Amino acid sequence: MKKVFTIIFLLFGLLTISSQTATDKTDLQTPALDETSGLLFYNKILITHNDSGDDANLYEINTSTGNIIRMVEITNATNVDWEDITQDAAYIYVGDIGNNNGNRTDLKIYKISKDDYNDMDDIVTADIISYSYADQTDFTSNPTNTNWDAEGLISYGEKLLVFTKNWADNEVNVYSIPKTSGTHNASLESNYNVNGLITGVDISPNESEIYLTGYSSSEAPFMYTIHNIPNNSLDIFSGITSDKISNIVPIGNQVEAITLFEITTNKHRLYISNEKSVIRFGSATIPFTAKLWIIEIDTDTMTLNVPNIEADIALNIYPNPFNKILKLSKRVDEIIIYDLSGRRIIKQNFVEELSLENLNKGLYVAHFKINNSKFIRKIIKNK
Repeated sequence: MKKVFTIIFLLFGLLTISSQTATDKTDLQTPALDETSGLLFYNKILITHNDSGDDANLYEINTSTGNIIRMVEITNATNVDWEDITQDAAYIYVGDIGNNNGNRTDLKIYKISKDDYNDMDDIVTADIISYSYADQTDFTSNPTNTNWDAEGLISYGEKLLVFTKNWADNEVNVYSIPKTSGTHNASLESNYNVNGLITGVDISPNESEIYLTGYSSSEAPFMYTIHNIPNNSLDIFSGITSDKISNIVPIGNQVEAITLFEITTNKHRLYISNEKSVIRFGSATIPFTAKLWIIEIDTDTMTLNVPNIEADIALNIYPNPFNKILKLSKRVDEIIIYDLSGRRIIKQNFVEELSLENLNKGLYVAHFKINNSKFIRKIIKNK
């Protein structure tokens, strides 16, 4: 047991080293959305789907509560391993592109007319775009050890671009596919060493910026942006690729999807989701619920707005461990306290002191905001 607690404290020590850049929006409805795998913002509505194991359904969700508000069935589809969703002006595309073993010969993308989707009868019929990778010659099953898995899909001009999840070399390959129904060879167009596994991609409406998210071998979530892509080039990584930004959400939250929902004069605002997961340390487990997050990107630099942590030096938290009352050396604009599973317990604004008598004994993570500065501290209730 001592070893287990040591590992848990090390894990939360890592969380306190660097502040996350995303804001926790809400838990997603469980168990219906535990396997959320793609996100799409369309008609001011957030749409998601699950990966393998669910029916062929799209779910519209309330972004404040995480609850399902509408379910749409694709009548002629099967959810073998749905991994991403994207759109253009006239169609929604759902990628049945997951391929953990590298041996699938039935990869496809479902193409749904927006007019059909907007009918509100909760059923749609899709055209089917089937494909195989032009440079894949070996279809031997090799679970989580090939470069033929994929979890990213965007519409780019007259093409669909598939972003692979390279288990073998931790890079990403980008393949292009025509948007027409039928069977196609996917052509390799671009490559980049992301030093991790890409799990979600989105693109701005004018197709000038691309956003990628994923996680590393240690399950640390990260993000990249791409902009200034040369005109008419499918080699999207020939544009300007941002530095890798880690810790976008706390480690242990397995990010799966990303979608842009707002552009202001100085920010691009995106939703990110993670699926339900469990981290195991011997006989001990730490559960992580399926969640929705918001992340912001600076419009001018196309880099994440990494919180300023200088305020961390000036703020003292005491006593810590505490019993009933947690005091702060100055008033904070916001404090949010999470338990070990990442569930939000308390949120308060403009406080210098918190009464936490009813909080259970244990370890928690507190997120503070002062002006535009954000940071994280570990707190412990001892009784």
